[in-house]
Amino acid sequence: MEAIIEPVTDYEDEKISSINHAELQSHLSFLLRAAYRQEYSIYTELDFDFAAGKTRPDLCIMPKRKVDWLADEIIMQDVPITTIEILSPEQSLNSLTDRIYKKHFPAGVKTVWLVVPTVQTVSILLPERRQINFSQGVGTDPVTNI
Repeated sequence: MEAIIEPVTDYEDEKISSINHAELQSHLSFLLRAAYRQEYSIYTELDFDFAAGKTRPDLCIMPKRKVDWLADEIIMQDVPITTIEILSPEQSLNSLTDRIYKKHFPAGVKTVWLVVPTVQTVSILLPERRQINFSQGVGTDPVTNI
């Protein structure tokens, strides 16, 4: 008898988490929920199946949704307004930005926050390859005003 082995999907193979990654993801989720829970739904590690492929952003900002505990979704079809990607220690910046421009934006994501913990920077990426970079002070997402 032969075993059929399905290939592992490649959408998150290279993402290896760390304590700093987890800490930052937790803090961002808490702060966003505390400040914007009336306007938006904030989720961590949701799987999306976009036309260009599967992806799992660290966080995403969706239009406000009511929780239905009796009907769960495993793979999301809706498109988030914003996704937030935190560069993991073993992850390539090029592979992450490639995924953003090939999967997130073609699906209709309006902005992507790219967080690079080691150099303490955030870039808000826009579909037309424009970006807002900051490492101090306040940066504002032009779509959500967060």
